[in-house]
Amino acid sequence: MKGFLKERFSAHPIGVPCSVSRRRPSPFSKLWDRERELRSRLILALDFTRRSLDVRHVLDVLCDLEGLAVGVKVGLPLTTAIGWSGIRELVCRASHFYWLADYKLADIPEVNLLTLEKLKGLGFDGAILHLFTMGHETLASRAREIGVDLVGTTVMSHRGCLLLEESFERLVSYARAVEIPGLVVGATRPALISRAKELYPEAVLFSPGVGAQGAKPGSAIARGADFEIVGRSITLSEDPVRVAEQIVSAQRRCVRA
Repeated sequence: MKGFLKERFSAHPIGVPCSVSRRRPSPFSKLWDRERELRSRLILALDFTRRSLDVRHVLDVLCDLEGLAVGVKVGLPLTTAIGWSGIRELVCRASHFYWLADYKLADIPEVNLLTLEKLKGLGFDGAILHLFTMGHETLASRAREIGVDLVGTTVMSHRGCLLLEESFERLVSYARAVEIPGLVVGATRPALISRAKELYPEAVLFSPGVGAQGAKPGSAIARGADFEIVGRSITLSEDPVRVAEQIVSAQRRCVRA
């Protein structure tokens, strides 16, 4: 691991669980604290890298992007590569990042609740779930109790997401009714970003699809999104820091506007 940040990333020895007892006064407060510190709206998606996925390599990537990315989104690609013990180690050693679990919970309420509590035990700050299954009233209440920010998927960033797109307004309205505080709205659908903000102005909007899927850096922010989720454009680049700097610069221009 490189540079003066090494000690910060090595605060928790391998195999020693980190504390997950922190409580937050309001949803996404840790994320907004990071945003104010870094003046960045960038969340790094760790699904692809130029090298094989392993804990050491991921920590090196996070060390390089320490001053640029406010959060990290992880899902099945990384988890199947390094295992749950590896995920725990990453979250503990880089706990100053905002950690967003992208396993898109879409089961019956009892299973979703059990999974959410396990994710909290691993140290995650937030979790993405699918809204179309509904029945999330108890989950939303429990998430508030244990301090996990829920982010509901309303429409994704890939082409052909027709069923979600057709149900978009109903899903946003449902999230507002059960007080799910965050929404995923793909950056490739800018009109729906603006519409989500109209229907649920209090929601924190997360927009994937910047870069590899065609949306330009800052474009989702300009339409009302709060954070952009970017993966391949950064992680597959020969110069990830330069690309991340360009993305954050574009976001800052949109925020000022």
